[in-house]
Amino acid sequence: MPVAPSSLINAVGCEQVGQTDTDSSARLKLTDRFALISDPRSARGRRHSLASILAIVACATVAVGGDCLTAIEQWADNAPQQVLADLHIWRDPFTGLHQPPSERTIRRVLAGLDGDELDACLATFLGQPPTVEPYERAPAPVSRRTEREARRAARRSPAQTPGLLPAYAVDGKRLKGAHHPGGGRVHLISLAAHLDATVHAQRQIPAKSSEISALDALLRQATDTELTGAVITADALHTQRASARLLIDDHHAHYVMIVKANQPTLRAAAITALTGPDANFITVTHREFDRGHGRTEHRILRTAPAGDIDFPHAAQVFRILRHRGGLDGIRHSKEVCYGITDLTPRQAGPAQLAAYVRGHWKAIENGVHHVRDVTFAEDACQARTATLPRALAAFRNLATGTLRRAGHVNIAHARRDYGYDHQRVLDLFNLGPK
Repeated sequence: MPVAPSSLINAVGCEQVGQTDTDSSARLKLTDRFALISDPRSARGRRHSLASILAIVACATVAVGGDCLTAIEQWADNAPQQVLADLHIWRDPFTGLHQPPSERTIRRVLAGLDGDELDACLATFLGQPPTVEPYERAPAPVSRRTEREARRAARRSPAQTPGLLPAYAVDGKRLKGAHHPGGGRVHLISLAAHLDATVHAQRQIPAKSSEISALDALLRQATDTELTGAVITADALHTQRASARLLIDDHHAHYVMIVKANQPTLRAAAITALTGPDANFITVTHREFDRGHGRTEHRILRTAPAGDIDFPHAAQVFRILRHRGGLDGIRHSKEVCYGITDLTPRQAGPAQLAAYVRGHWKAIENGVHHVRDVTFAEDACQARTATLPRALAAFRNLATGTLRRAGHVNIAHARRDYGYDHQRVLDLFNLGPK
């Protein structure tokens, strides 16, 4: 009887899950990385390898969203035998057919995984360069919608602002449908690249723990993303003195933080430094105008030296004034927010600071959280057993990041496209024989 290939466990067993120092480890296939994760199950009575189960979840999440484990099981049950063979699914010796794992098995495995280990595995896979040896299969059909979508994306993508450093956005997200055994909500904190909204690290904030310690663990997990010299953008929740010292002193990065009411003294100092007539800030002002999604937005950013403001390593403060209105140009609302950064005027002028603030929203808010909430219905998912909510979120990050690396702009459209063909999903992750 034919035996399933043993490529899932090979010479890479000595490599570490999150290691990317050598060329060999940086080019590991997804299933090879899965094989390095610790299996929470007992060896007795084990049919399906951990790598094959996680490969099923990764592929099914692209097609069905991972919002329901029953849907993942259904995707596997409807997969052709050749697809199951490519995923190294257990083969029944009596019938000769590959039998995918049940929903109960998938749930038990995901709930028992080490969440830090899984996140490191998937983040390292997304951080490696795309495979340069494509499969010799027929190209996927290109729909008129896909072509139109690509043209629109090209038109609305602004020109790259010169002088930008590599930037990453940090933000937390509560999973509304998931709870700790003690009743608290599951809270995840993520690090996403401004460039492509790929999640490079994710951590779960323990109950009764601060986000400062979680931020430190998150950045330590992301050492392979070369944070040294990069810019970390954060919302008002992370605008803390401890966070600023952590980024500068421990991780040798820069920060761009928003200042709101949680720091009243700091906000008052920023308002004082930035108050004055426009004529006094002409050389340190940047203006942007956007039109789309049924509205117009005019943004004005001005900067000022931090001076004697009491905040670690502060070099500049800035103010963003946003005017929003309809397509007719009539303004309906105004918003003012303040920020602080350790970047000097030579390192980041008004245009660069505006790009960092805008990039934060595009990367983490719109590129990660919105997609997981709307496209993958994450908040409607009520999985709450042990590591299960975090594991499903990690696979949603994997699906989104892999689809973007494949050139897709609209994740919802891409998921529908891949939902019609099991083999295309395997090709997306470069699984199966070449």
